[in-house]
Amino acid sequence: MQNATVAAIVYELLFEVYRKIDLDRKQGCLQSLPDENGTLHEAFYVEGSGHWEWAAGVLNQVGAMKPLYEPNPPRWTTRLPGQSKIFFRAVMTLDECEAADFLKFETFDNYCVAMFSFEYLHSHFRVPGGLVNLDIRSHRFLNAVASPDDIFAVEDPDRVRFDEARYQEKVMARWRNGLDDRNIRPKTGA
Repeated sequence: MQNATVAAIVYELLFEVYRKIDLDRKQGCLQSLPDENGTLHEAFYVEGSGHWEWAAGVLNQVGAMKPLYEPNPPRWTTRLPGQSKIFFRAVMTLDECEAADFLKFETFDNYCVAMFSFEYLHSHFRVPGGLVNLDIRSHRFLNAVASPDDIFAVEDPDRVRFDEARYQEKVMARWRNGLDDRNIRPKTGA
């Protein structure tokens, strides 16, 4: 079994968060919300989408993002003022994430949660033939995720395939059989 590191997958998730923040900024829909000290930050919004909720959850659990605060949630919601479950801020740059020590999170269960979150965010890996669009992946994806992980088949530097059967056999088998705590947790004693 060959796996990408949890750290490499975390980097890819954070890369996607920054990509979405940039897109939201360009579209004029990026909000700013306060942190626990009242300082305003650009808010990453999960859009009520499980795709983004799982990614934000993983990044929050490893310390790369933190929830923001909603002083006045919309009246039509059941959310109370306080810590948000849908708005986050990145607390690491991509360079800081690349240099961060995530060794305490390197377990197979954490790998499964991180890879599930990454694949769920990119369910377009399920396109016929499983071809991965490398134009929208980070500069690290090929060497840090695709090459070391047997879920991906690198045919050449411009052509990578996602192997759905291998993903099901490795990640989803664990997901369905025994992975009851679907959160990223530090190793015991770390």
